[in-house]
Amino acid sequence: MALHEITQHHVLQRCTRCDSDNRAALDSLEVGVARSEDVDDGLVQLPPCPSCRSTEFLIRADEGETAHPAPGSFGHLHRLLVDHLHAELLQRGRLHAALKAKVGTKKLLARALTQEARARWFPQGLRIEVPPGGRRVQPHESSPDTPSAY
Repeated sequence: MALHEITQHHVLQRCTRCDSDNRAALDSLEVGVARSEDVDDGLVQLPPCPSCRSTEFLIRADEGETAHPAPGSFGHLHRLLVDHLHAELLQRGRLHAALKAKVGTKKLLARALTQEARARWFPQGLRIEVPPGGRRVQPHESSPDTPSAY
């Protein structure tokens, strides 16, 4: 699911499978996905799509990952939003139970947007104005708490 907006309380995502727009409360999301005997701290599992029940994951950029090859593109802005959401969830203590047990007091990689990056790439709040396919998200489709001030 493509992430299109982060507000103070919600994220707006578009389902890849059925193309429906869905909102999820930040308090319903957590960092970490358990697999077998391990938990991946770079993943955020999104809630199942209410329309088609598809489940998707957001993947934080790895440490040392090179700069995006197309600054300002949808892919670049999406990466920035995903990394910021991951950092915001860490700051709020929204960790999978298995991840809490695994990391204890260790610091996890967090890439919150700097003020400079926010001003440059998201001057109207944490949202991507033109999603893939060219359909603009209209202002009346935004959350009441948009634009995000946090």
